[in-house]
This record gives sequence, C-alpha cells and structure tokens, in this order.
Amino acid sequence: MTDRPETTRVNIYGREYSIRGEGDPSYIAEIAHFLDMRMRQMTENVAMTSTAKVAILASLNITDELFTKTRQLEELEDSHQMCLSALADKINEILAPEDGSPEASAPAQQDNLQISHTDTPPIFQRSSPGNPKEQS
Repeated sequence: MTDRPETTRVNIYGREYSIRGEGDPSYIAEIAHFLDMRMRQMTENVAMTSTAKVAILASLNITDELFTKTRQLEELEDSHQMCLSALADKINEILAPEDGSPEASAPAQQDNLQISHTDTPPIFQRSSPGNPKEQS
C-alpha cells in the first residue's frame, strides 16, 4: 500500500491541470478556482495574449494581498500584546500591597476583612485567619 498524494484535476484559465497534493481535493479545487478567477480579472478590460503574463500579474496581485494581510496581522498581534501587557501591569498594580512590603499578600489581607452590608450585620466574620464564624 502506497501513501501517494491524491491527484486533483482542475481548470485554470482554460487549461486543465493535474495537481498532486496531500491537501483536501476540494480545497485544491477551491484555490485553483480562485487563481482562475484572478487571471480572468486581469484580462477583463485589457486583452493579453500571453498566459504567462496573465499568470504573473495575477500572482503579483495575490502576493501583494498576502503581504498586506500578513503585515496587518502582525500589527494586530502587536496591538493585542500591548493591551495584554497594559492589563497585566494594571492587575499587578491592583494586587500590589499598599505598604510596599512583599510579604503582605491579597489572600492574607482578605482574612482580616469582614463582609458587611449597609444595614445588615455581617453573615460571616473571621475571628482568625482561615476560621470563619457564623453570626446570628
């Protein structure tokens, strides 16, 4: 049994080609159709007799789009990274102890807090860290 790539027959700019690849045949047909449409767009308003020239112009246009989208994606990734860094800085700022001492941590500070509502007494009160007492 051989693991030869499947062959897909496609039509690009009036010529039939056999494309052998490991990709999904429907995907190969889709990108071949995309290239065919681009090549036809190149000759919509201008008559070109050379298929090679049409293919080169279409390839240049597709490559330009690829480079533009890649640059946009990199800029978007950079922007997201800056936002994530700003959020991380804000989180660190909020979680940093007020007195600047590294040994005070947010969970230890919470142990000394009482949960209270404006007019009602607290439901739980911590008498010592880690031991909640129910009040009635």
